[in-house]
Amino acid sequence: MFPMLKKFKSFFTSNKTPKFDFEEKVVTVEDQKFVLRKAVQTDDIQYMQIQETIYPIPVPWPIDIVKMEIDNKNALYLSLVHREKVVAFIGISLSDKSESHITNLAVHVDYQNMGIGHLLLNQAFSYCRQRNFEKMSLEVDVTNKPALALYEAFGFKTKTVHKKYYFRNHHDALEMMVDL
Repeated sequence: MFPMLKKFKSFFTSNKTPKFDFEEKVVTVEDQKFVLRKAVQTDDIQYMQIQETIYPIPVPWPIDIVKMEIDNKNALYLSLVHREKVVAFIGISLSDKSESHITNLAVHVDYQNMGIGHLLLNQAFSYCRQRNFEKMSLEVDVTNKPALALYEAFGFKTKTVHKKYYFRNHHDALEMMVDL
């Protein structure tokens, strides 16, 4: 095959199938219908708005990092949509063949305490188990008691403490892990 033709063919075939795809689905939480789908680049602004409802300014992830992560070929970001608005999201790094890593999980303040965090974690667990990942890890701010309770309910155990891990408040982070 001619080099140019080979390059042309690889361009069109490699971009058609995402490395980590996800089939959109309708889910019900507290008798309300939501759509759970793979994130698209235009979700970035809504991700920022969600962060602004739950974190002090500056938010942990600036817009350029959010955009980069949504496009990351070694990660999967899922958006939970209600009435055409993203109300929660979860990011999972899948670059390690055996260990997946939750990079971010955020639920808009108006949708908290409905079980959406549980829903997103269940989806992440299911997705990673189907792809034979053995472990899942994450970091969480030691002061974030609701998140700690959620992760402990899913069996996450503290592996180590990272001192002054978060740049905006210098809080420590717990690195947590669970076997899938």
